[in-house]
Order: sequence, then C-alpha cells, then structure tokens
Amino acid sequence: MDERKDLLAALQARLQHAGDGQDVSPLLEPAALAEAERLTRLLDDQDVEARYVLGWLHWSRYQVLPEGRDQEDLASALAMFTFCFVHDISDEALPEPLLPHLADGAVSTATAMLQQIRSPAEPADFTVIIRLWRHILTHTPADHPDRAGRLHILGLALQSRFVRSGAVADLDAAITAGRQAVDTTPADHPDRAGRLSNLGLALRIRFERLGAVADLDAATDASRQAVEATPADHPYRAAMLSNLGLVLQSRFERSGVVADLDAAITAGRQAVEATPADHPDRAMRLGGLGFALGSRFERSRAVADLDAAVQALVMASEVGSAAPSVRVRVGRAAGGLLASSAPGRAAGLLEGAVRLLPEVAPRGLDRPDQQELLGRLAGLAGDAAALVLADLSAPVDERAGRALGLLESGRALLLAQVMATRGDLTDLRASHPDLAEQFTELRDLLDQPSSSSIWFRGDTGAAPVQDREARDRRRVAAELGVLLEQIRRLEGFASFALPPTVEDLRGQARQGPVVTFNVNDYRSDALLLTEQGVTVVALPDLTPALVGAHINAFHQALADSSAPDPDADRGAAQQRVREILAWLWDTAVGPVLDALGYSEAPADGQEWPQVWWAPGGLLSLLPLHAAGHHTPRHHPGYRARTALDRIVSSYTPTIGALGYARQHTAAPPAQAQTLIVAMPSTPGLQRQGRLSEVAREATQLQARMAHSILLTEPDAGTGSAGTGDQIPTRTAVFAHLAEVTIAHFACHGFSHPTDPSQSVLLLHDWQQDPLTVASLAPVNLDHARLAYLSACSTTLTRSQQLLDESIHLTAAFQLAGFPHVIGTLWEIDDKYAADIANSFYAHLTDSEENVDTNRAAQALHDTIRTLRDQLPLTPSLWAAHLHAGA
Repeated sequence: MDERKDLLAALQARLQHAGDGQDVSPLLEPAALAEAERLTRLLDDQDVEARYVLGWLHWSRYQVLPEGRDQEDLASALAMFTFCFVHDISDEALPEPLLPHLADGAVSTATAMLQQIRSPAEPADFTVIIRLWRHILTHTPADHPDRAGRLHILGLALQSRFVRSGAVADLDAAITAGRQAVDTTPADHPDRAGRLSNLGLALRIRFERLGAVADLDAATDASRQAVEATPADHPYRAAMLSNLGLVLQSRFERSGVVADLDAAITAGRQAVEATPADHPDRAMRLGGLGFALGSRFERSRAVADLDAAVQALVMASEVGSAAPSVRVRVGRAAGGLLASSAPGRAAGLLEGAVRLLPEVAPRGLDRPDQQELLGRLAGLAGDAAALVLADLSAPVDERAGRALGLLESGRALLLAQVMATRGDLTDLRASHPDLAEQFTELRDLLDQPSSSSIWFRGDTGAAPVQDREARDRRRVAAELGVLLEQIRRLEGFASFALPPTVEDLRGQARQGPVVTFNVNDYRSDALLLTEQGVTVVALPDLTPALVGAHINAFHQALADSSAPDPDADRGAAQQRVREILAWLWDTAVGPVLDALGYSEAPADGQEWPQVWWAPGGLLSLLPLHAAGHHTPRHHPGYRARTALDRIVSSYTPTIGALGYARQHTAAPPAQAQTLIVAMPSTPGLQRQGRLSEVAREATQLQARMAHSILLTEPDAGTGSAGTGDQIPTRTAVFAHLAEVTIAHFACHGFSHPTDPSQSVLLLHDWQQDPLTVASLAPVNLDHARLAYLSACSTTLTRSQQLLDESIHLTAAFQLAGFPHVIGTLWEIDDKYAADIANSFYAHLTDSEENVDTNRAAQALHDTIRTLRDQLPLTPSLWAAHLHAGA
C-alpha cells in the first residue's frame, strides 16, 4: 500500500507541474514511464483513482509525443479511461475527444456483465448495467454501425428488470429502446429478426399488464416480421415461431377470432419441428403448442384437438433437460385435460409432476424466490391425490397408499429440503461420501433456472452462451439419471429421492393414527394412516368453496368476538364460532373419528388415544382439535360430539415431519434448563404493545422451573434499562437456545400477510434484527425438547398459495429441533394465555417436580378441556392453542 501511495503521489506531482507551468518535460522523463509501469502492476479490480491518474499521464504524453511514438500511450490512456468510464467517472472529468472511443471500449465490459447474470436475478442486478448502457449510448453517434445493437441490448436489460420489479416505466423504456433499435436496423441486417421478435415479446407483456389492444396488434406485426426475416434453416427460427405463436394465442384470447388460434397452432407446430428433440427449449415450445390446442378443444370439443394437446404436453413433460418448473406445469396441464374422461391416466401424469416438485424450488435460490415458484404450483399434490382416488380401476387400498405418498411428496417442500439435508442425504454422505457429493453437485446444477428466453440474439454474445447451457443441461440430466440408478442399487437406498411408500410411513402410526386431509375440487377425502395401512374416508361436503366460506366467516367472528366496540354483540360472534366448529365436526372430524373407532370418551383411568392431524391447505386455518358441538354444560348433548372429549390432538405438516420430530424425543437431561422470554411491553408499539399479564406468566413459570434463564424487556414505565444479557434480543435468545431444553416465549407474534417466512416474534430488537421464520431455518439444536409460543397466530399462514408449505413459527421451531411445540392459530387473550401456560406446566410436572416434555400434548389437552368446561360458550378464548410435533 505504501508503494502505491508513493507512486500515485509522484505521478500526480508530475501532472500538476505540467499543468501549472506548461512544462511537460516531467511527463516525458523515463522515470515517469517507469513509475507508471510499476503502479500499473499494483492495480486491483477496484482501483479507479490510480487508473484515472494513469489515464491522464498517458493522454498528456500522447498529446505531446511525435507521431509514431504516441500510440502506446494512446492505447494505455484508452484502457485506463475506459475503466473510469465504466465506473461512472463524470464525463467532464474525462478527455472529451476520447468519449466516443471510451463508449466503444466499455461495450465488452457491459456485455460481460449481462452474460454473468442468471435468472432469477434481482432488479438491482440490472441497475448498474442499465446505467452503463445508457452512458454508452449517450456517446454513440447516430450513424454508428453498432447503435441499433446497443439500443436493443438496453431494451433487453430494461425488460429484464421489469420482470423482477414490475415497474411499468422500465417496460415502457424497453419498448422505446426496442423500437429505436428496429427502426435503425437495415432491412437485410442479420440481427433485425431477433430485434423484431424481442420487441414483439415486450409489447405482448405490456398488453398483458395494461390491456391496450394496440400493443397486442403491434406485437403480432413485429413477431410476424421476425419470422419472415428469418431463413428456414436458421437456428433461431424456432424461437421466432414460438414467440409468434404466443402472441397469436394472446390475441385469440382477447378477440376470440379463431383464425388467430389456428395460426398460433400452426406456428407452434413449426417451432416444435425446428427444435432438436433433446433441446431444453423444446419443452416450452411443446407446452405452448399444447396450451393452444387445449384452447381450441375447449371451443371445438374435437377429440383430435384433445389428443394432440395431451400428446404435446406429455412430450413436453418428458424433456429431461428442461427446467423442472416447465415440466411440472405442462404435466399438470395434461392431467387437467384428461381429468374427467380418463382419471387414471390423468393421475399418472400428475404423479409424474409431483415427483418433480422438490426440484422446482432450487436450494440455491433465496427463500422468497422459492416461495414464489412453489406458490405458482399450489394444490398440485392435492389434485394428483384426488385423481388417484377417483380412478376406480385400482383397488382402494392401493389408491389410498398412492394418494398419501403424493401428498407427502408434494407438501411442505421447503421443510423437506432441510430435513433431507439432515436425514437421508446425511446417511448417503456417511456411507458413500463420493456419491453424495456427486449427487449434490449434479442436482444443484440442474436446479439452476435456465437463462431468460429473451437472451437469444447475437447482439450480446448470449447465443453461444445459451447454446452451451442447453448442451450442459442435457449432459447433467443424463449423468444424474445414471447416478440415481447407481445409488438405488446400494443396500438401504432403494427408495433414495423417491416418494415414500406406505411401508415407509406406517412406522409413524405406532403411537396413534395420522390423518391427512385433502380438500380438492375433484373430490375431498381424509387418508387415515394406522399400523395396518391406509384407509380413505370420503368427505363429499368438504368442498374448497365451502371451506373457504367457513374460514372467512370464522375469522370474522373471531374479530367480532374481541372487538373493542362496547356495542358489539360478542355473544352472537361466539355463537357463529360454535356453529362453524359444529360444521367442522359434521363434515370432517366426526366422520374421521367414527371411522377410527373413537366414538366416545375413554373410561376413567383409561389412556386417551392420540391422533395427529396433517390438515394441509385450507383446513390448516381451522382448529380441528376444537371441532364439535359445544353446548351449555346442562345440555343433554354436552361432551357427546366434540374432538376434545374423544382424543388428544396433535398436528404435523407431514408424516415425514412427524418422523423428524421424533428423532429428538430422548429424555431431557436431569438438570434441564428453561429459557423464559418475556415482553410485557414492546419497543415500537404504543398502547397495543402492553401485555399486562406477561410478568405474571413469567413469574409463575420461574417458580415451577428450578433451572431457568429469564430474558425480560425493561419496564418502560420505570425507565429501568436492565443489563445487556437480560434483554431479550434475537442474539441473546439464539445464544441460549443451544443450551436449554424448554424455551417459553410470552410476547407479541405477527403472521406476515404475504411472506410467511417473515412472520416474527416481537422481541426487544424486532425492528432491527427480527426473530423470523427465515432466521430459524439454519438453526439445528441438540438439547431442545419443548418450545411454548405464548404469542398470537404462531401457527397461522395467511398466504393462500403457500398453505401446503406450513410456513409459520410453530413449524420453524419444530424444524430447529424442538420435537414438541405449543402454538396458536389466532390472536389470544393476555389473561387466559397466562392461565393456560400455568396450567399446562402444572400438568407437565409430576408429583416429584419432574418435567416430562413427552407429555406436552396430553398436558395441553387437559388444560384446554378444563378451561372449555369453565367457558363452553366462548371457544375463541380456549381453542387457539395447539400441540405440534412428536
């Protein structure tokens, strides 16, 4: 660093001397060139300052050296100033005569920056690139032969940023740049077709966003011209035809003109015929053709169109080198076309799509991107399971087993990724580390999304990159297939990366049945897993529309029951809550318990049976454990038809998650420690931040637990600040979680309405460093046994598209290593929350003050049942709490 600093100062002094006195001799001395060469050798990738000085040194020398001896300095000046130009040095600080040349020199850097971006990218990834291309265009003369190509590239970058940001201004600018690129490209230029096709795509996207028919017509014209300008044997003709087909289908959907649909199908067929059989893009082109044929079948009801649509979609789903998300989408579409006429074949197609679901959300993506990809395919596993059950050609027990396996494979995939990393893949690493490493490498390579389809023209050099990527994906897919066959031939790994079999699942029913619900438009059922196998209980009255309506009514009634308005009819609200719990019993829970033989309460002294609910989807928003006809205590039917009076209820996202939880159920150490996190007030919240009963809840728990650690929020009323390690920050909580057996949180909870991974427990620093679902994902605890989340809505997922994923705080704590978690389905009353917690721990502790966390489900059941007996007509106060896990 000292040498660089000294050399830089020496060169700056030479430049200043030459500038002040008009004496250029210091710049021409051999020592000046030697200093410049030494400084050049010290440059790193970020050193703009030194390059700026070196640029002026060489430019100044170039201006005074005689012709013939000045070219090396000119080349060096251009190299140094081009770097400064790329890194946004002001034009006024650079030599004006060089600016057009610097723009030319910056093109290679800007192109490389584009090629390094892989989909999906973030808007910020394009911001620097867009600024640079605009800078380049500012200094590209109107008659420059490459101006049209640079405008085209700018348009592509703007369009890509729009795809991620949704900012219409970017799309408008992309279309403007695209039009200018086309207008300034000669009619016989080899890149004109690509520029026309990409302009057509941008116009079609704007039509879909804003609905302007003029955009759709312009998109059609541009796409047609692109095809006409592309020779029949050109390698990109298939892409041009595919784009034309998409635009024509959009125009048909807008206008209903069948000629557009017919033309779309013709273009789609030509695109498929021009695409190699193993090319990754063949799946998308077959899919586009299949969707167009499906649209024509819906209009014509011609069997030939149906057969052709299904054939195209099935062929698309079988392109092994294509992106998994494309293969899943087309497989699902093919199954949907056949659902009514051939449920067995439809079920097989959807089953294939479900098998690909784990690969749709690559592990290398950020969690929001994973959630977005999975959200687009919500309900696929449910559709597949329903169609399997609808296929009456197979024996019922076989159908039941297949359906349950599909639901296991297609739900809670983000949880399953982490569990697999800590489970089956761990076993492979332990036994065959070389194969495990190969599998992980190939899987992650194939997981990567392919480059955006708009990057197919030679303007950016992206065409060779995309062709190479296509070849690489084909090679990786083939290698992964061979490797999977090799792994499955090993002893103990026959089912590696395959959906679980009934035999795999039955072991989890030894402690009690597991009931998996599937609420679906095709049909609704409960799948009952016992040690004997899987049985089906058809639930014909449990339609998605009806369940959705009852969910909305239920949550509105909950809100009304706690409304601050003194004139609110809370009694009527509680009546609606009870009516919905009765409906839930009649349509779902009651038929299941009857089928299991749990038709009445156990006799005194008899052990209570336990049932694990895996509600999936919509039913996860309702309290299955509280279903029943709740009446006044003197009513003749009191306790006759309620889940609370027949079974102990627990919840699990999937049967696999239940098995994962049971791996952590060994007896806790004798000196088990309890972490108590208490937030009687919450920074950043005003009146609603006060939880007056939290202090009592924490004090009662401290009295019961001999070895406890208390983190409590300082009392804002007294100004007490407490000591640093007593304040409940996320860092402090995480530091203690690794050493405690029980973690109890008494605080506010918040279920995020759109991104469930951002659902949070509100600790002291929740605004700066929140304890979210996502922050718990990498946590893996060894001593954890019980997490009690005495907070609002910790088991609630508000995003409809992600209900199958069970992304909430309760599941996050279970994944972190807590085999037992107490969570809540809605907002809870402060006073009753403290009473429930105190009673729960009393039931958890035996006469000798020993704490048995494996009794967590029974302890909560006893607590809630007692409170229900006290307040039978106000279920909103006692039905929110639930037990999840082992």
